[in-house]
Amino acid sequence: MKTYISSRTNETVVALAKLKDKKERDNTSLYLCEGYKLCKEAAGLVQVKYALVRENRSEDKEYISLAENSGGEVIILSDGAFDKITTDKASDGIIFVIKKDDTDSISVENMKNERICALDNVRDPGNVGTILRSAAAFGFDRVVLWGCADLYNPKTVRASMGAFFKIKTTVIDEPVSFINELKNGGRRVIATALSDNSMTLGKDKIYARDCPVIGNEGHGISSEVLAACDATMIIPMSGKTESLNAAIAAAVILWEYGREEL
Repeated sequence: MKTYISSRTNETVVALAKLKDKKERDNTSLYLCEGYKLCKEAAGLVQVKYALVRENRSEDKEYISLAENSGGEVIILSDGAFDKITTDKASDGIIFVIKKDDTDSISVENMKNERICALDNVRDPGNVGTILRSAAAFGFDRVVLWGCADLYNPKTVRASMGAFFKIKTTVIDEPVSFINELKNGGRRVIATALSDNSMTLGKDKIYARDCPVIGNEGHGISSEVLAACDATMIIPMSGKTESLNAAIAAAVILWEYGREEL
């Protein structure tokens, strides 16, 4: 059964449009997944509450089949109603409204057989999503985050290109305690930062059980996290530029770690 909504002021449309805001995502435990490719990646892996289809796609068998098989209520929307909800200026006409997973807090003990990395105050949602994508591509099991952009920001979900649904994520409030637990469990925690004794990626020995930490785009690793880590690491560069974008730096580092046997 499909419902049709034409009005931008319909209460369901108004409610779903509010999911652009983190506060509303937190209050409702719902978030948006936009675009055919991304929705197809999510299908079967998540709990879909609504599958929204733009009216001009309502006769497209692939789109309607994806919506009907999502497990959510299918709603056909007029252009105006759809545009009120979407955050994607180049939307191809389908949105899943997904229920967040109800997960318990994950202990370091539960991560002992996982390949993990961490993000320290990475504030740009596009960078966070891109790092999730790289982590999944290079065989990481989990990304641990603190002080970062909201995982459920539509830009984060979109930038992950489906990795969002395939890699474990854990958001924590006390990074120093977390780092100390990792160290007590025999892992090295390596901050990506410049210091007098920094390791050089590709030259110094790294281990799959290390936890590399990627820092903030502008300010790098926070001082308390830096002090808690075992060591620092730099990416060797030509000298023609001082730094890399956080997501690019992460991809280089995670690729190198992905070559190590766990």
